Amino acid sequence: MIHILSAKQFDRAELEYLMKRAQEMDTIFQSGGTDMLHHQILATLFYEPSTRTRLSFETAMLRLGGQIISETDVTFSSQSKGEILADTTRIIAGYADIIAIRSKNVGDARIASEFSSVPVINAWDGSGEHPTQALLDLYTIMKDFPEVLNDAPLRVTFVGDLRYGRTVHSLSLLLRNFPNISLRFISPDILALPEEYRMQNDFQDEALTDEILTTSDVIYMTRVQKERFPDVESYNAVKDRFLFDGKTVAKMQEKAILMHPLPRVNEIALEIDTLPQARYFEQAKNGVPMRMALIAYCLGK
Repeated sequence: MIHILSAKQFDRAELEYLMKRAQEMDTIFQSGGTDMLHHQILATLFYEPSTRTRLSFETAMLRLGGQIISETDVTFSSQSKGEILADTTRIIAGYADIIAIRSKNVGDARIASEFSSVPVINAWDGSGEHPTQALLDLYTIMKDFPEVLNDAPLRVTFVGDLRYGRTVHSLSLLLRNFPNISLRFISPDILALPEEYRMQNDFQDEALTDEILTTSDVIYMTRVQKERFPDVESYNAVKDRFLFDGKTVAKMQEKAILMHPLPRVNEIALEIDTLPQARYFEQAKNGVPMRMALIAYCLGK
């Protein structure tokens, strides 16, 4: 049985397979869907707020011809009565063929997989990982830079909240499967990438210089997450450290792309949305074919 729990579980061959499968699913998605998973059910257990991830999972299952059952508020679940996750998982696995779970607790998806009789997909676990977002991010990059699959060099720069940004954690792990991709991490020291995701040769700094802007092929911007800070003062000290406007993007290469997992607050100005470097809305849309590929992969289709 295949679970999707961490970016660490994928090797290069699996990533190349999933990128190809996502391309196939993209065609199916654009044509309206398929009945590949007719009569099969996806359960989405989302105990943290979500728009793109939950709806793209549910859209993916519907486009595959399947059905969905959903729980979106822990307040109205049996967990509010004290039910443990292991028991919840056992019950839901009896109702559905596959489960996508989103939780505020690191490791909940892995716990669920240990007690589930059906595949479990980690739809993020707190400040831990977000592997399906990382896979759709990789797919977005590959669409613009397909030569990376042939080991062409690429420079990817992560900017913003790298400490709590689980999308950065997972994507950086995936990108390390491609030896000619160089990674740079730019953040305030208080939001630096955790040690467990660092490599000795990683470039890290607190300043987004013109040299970095002009030499990056991909800039991956993240929101400074107010909800992760212990106090408002700490958040206010760093929330506006990196702001992208038209003048900033003008320093990027014409072929470079600007990504963001969304939601944005004020770190990317609205004027950038129509510029050729902007990819964040396409990036969000890519979540559907990528999650179609993952659901089918887990279900052996």
